[in-house]
Amino acid sequence: MGDPATVIDQYRRYVQDGRLEISEVMASELSDLLLSKKKKTLAEHGHLVIALRDLAKIQEMRTKWKESQAAASMLVKARRRYAKLLRSNGMRNEARDAAKAEAGDEVQRGRVRAHEGALRAALSHWKRARKVQPQLIEAYWRPIEAHEQIKSTLKGAGKVGLSLAKILTSVGPVGRVGESFQLQPENVEAQPLESLLENMSRWLNPELSLPAKASIALDTSKRELERQITSIKSGEQAANAKLQAAIDTLQPAVDYHEYSRGGTS
Repeated sequence: MGDPATVIDQYRRYVQDGRLEISEVMASELSDLLLSKKKKTLAEHGHLVIALRDLAKIQEMRTKWKESQAAASMLVKARRRYAKLLRSNGMRNEARDAAKAEAGDEVQRGRVRAHEGALRAALSHWKRARKVQPQLIEAYWRPIEAHEQIKSTLKGAGKVGLSLAKILTSVGPVGRVGESFQLQPENVEAQPLESLLENMSRWLNPELSLPAKASIALDTSKRELERQITSIKSGEQAANAKLQAAIDTLQPAVDYHEYSRGGTS
């Protein structure tokens, strides 16, 4: 079938072009080929993890829930085996990164179960994701979305509502990339805010019956995010406050003009 890395690049380009059927075929064939190979190199174990992860996501995009579940289940075993091999080869940082990727995988598995209407199973996957990566924001708002979509009410979403409010106020500040605003926790995928803020506005609608304590907390965090966005637009807040803080720490202790006049002697 060719070099696995080349195949992965090819079917990913197909995904970008919207050619999901052929990308699924290629990812599936590559996964099967690597799974059947008895003596895999360390690199091939890594390619297998990538192929299975991509396959599960592509099948999710194609609304093939059962198939996506199956690929994700195989991914669990392949990822654990890969992390173990990395550790045994002294690649501890790489092993840690491979293990932490479980959080995103669990979020994906939760999305699929939610599409199937299996709320309890979906919540279990997202709970696991939060345990692995406590700052992965998607693992906090997906449960509220699932309650709304599956039960048409947020009466039972008080706890997850409070958790979302807490994480949104603890991983700031808001940053701006181009015309988009986002939160960027350390070493975790960024969370775009436009659609999330729209969802939060809807979740705060009294008709959805989000418990009062969670509603108040979520409204407070929403207002704070909107305040920061307004401040960035007006120039009162840096578009990248973390970068600006880092730059500020590099300011020279001695003023150049003062030094050039001999003022430091």
